[in-house]
Amino acid sequence: MRVLAWILLACCAACGRTDGRPNVLVLVADSLAAGHVSSHGYERPTTPNFDAFAAAGVRFSNAGAAAAWTLPSVASLFTSQPQEAHGARDDELRLSGELPTLAERLRNAGFETHAVVQTPVLGRRTGVDRGFERYDVLDFSLASFERALELARSAFGSSSAPRFVYVHVAPPHMPYQPPAPYRGRFSAESESLAHVDGSIESARAVHRARLAPDHPDVVRLRALYDEHITFVDARLGELVRSLQAQANERPLLIVWTSDHGEAFMEHGEQGHNSSVYEEMLHVPLAIAGTGLRARVEPAPVSLLDVAPTLLELCDAPALPRAEGRSLAPLLRAESFDLQRTLVASSRHYEGKPERWQVAVRSGRFKLHAWPGLGRAELRDLDADPDERADCSAEHPDVRAHLQRELERLQAAFVASTERRELSESERRTLRELGYADDGR
Repeated sequence: MRVLAWILLACCAACGRTDGRPNVLVLVADSLAAGHVSSHGYERPTTPNFDAFAAAGVRFSNAGAAAAWTLPSVASLFTSQPQEAHGARDDELRLSGELPTLAERLRNAGFETHAVVQTPVLGRRTGVDRGFERYDVLDFSLASFERALELARSAFGSSSAPRFVYVHVAPPHMPYQPPAPYRGRFSAESESLAHVDGSIESARAVHRARLAPDHPDVVRLRALYDEHITFVDARLGELVRSLQAQANERPLLIVWTSDHGEAFMEHGEQGHNSSVYEEMLHVPLAIAGTGLRARVEPAPVSLLDVAPTLLELCDAPALPRAEGRSLAPLLRAESFDLQRTLVASSRHYEGKPERWQVAVRSGRFKLHAWPGLGRAELRDLDADPDERADCSAEHPDVRAHLQRELERLQAAFVASTERRELSESERRTLRELGYADDGR
């Protein structure tokens, strides 16, 4: 019996006229930190729509990105490989052409494939477009956000073939400047701090000043970010409900997540890219579709697991040497041992190996390493969720095990990969989006 039959038990009679495979939507909101999501315990009501969506499916409360910034994280999502193996670890490096992608696998299995990406960071020359028959790249503007939603709605047409649609929207990425009525919802009490307006420059100023997390400027910047989250949550909620309402003959499977988190000076950094602390790695992840039993799964999982999961659910060939594992048994509420190690990385700054950070996690333990400095610290995330103490002395065996896994990751490093030349326009756009060599 197909795996899908276990997942889609509640298919209507009309579904019998199809081959049983679902339409699939992967929805990514850029820079959405799980620590700012209401269903993850955040004190502000930022995400009522995500929370309602997740409550109807399976929410993974302990999901992590494989990288702390967009390009390698999305490449990892599509290949189930860490950035050290897939090669797309810097703006000027492409995804290795030797690795098959999720979109290629689904297209070869008969799916129509369409991507809508509202960020030039994922332009066609990165290689992440492989496997997509249509690949729309939009800019960061509010108008382009609305255009992305329109394209997403129209992507599921009347074709008899199943469809795989990937939608990546810019909000809540910087600048944190949502439109009315969201602006001022959480920041009104600090309107006197007009110099912190949510712009990328004001965020950079907070970062350069190395302010404490409770400094008024940081508090206001965080409030503006939360307003931006509430804005994108409302619009994506409308999109999801409209797509669910129009699903008829073929069931619809939706993955809602983010590519990485966002820091607000918890460890001296603002934004993303530069570290592997949980504020930059912990992301929301929920999967909903016909037949899924609503539940919360606390086991640590990774965006590396998304592609193996979707390929199994869609009866498509698996990816070779996948670092992630299929979560289909968890979606079926079966007994499933997820004890394994998970890896994640910060950005590689060319010529500055000391800035590369790596996280290797097993259960509640996480090795936070700076390979270029020969330094590593062990964290117990249950006992020390703020990641302040090195517990290597208390758990030497765990430290040794995770150190071996770190060495395995380093051995998989792709020393050379296809380099792409950035145009001056692309460089300017990346600088405008905060992708400058300043630690973010």
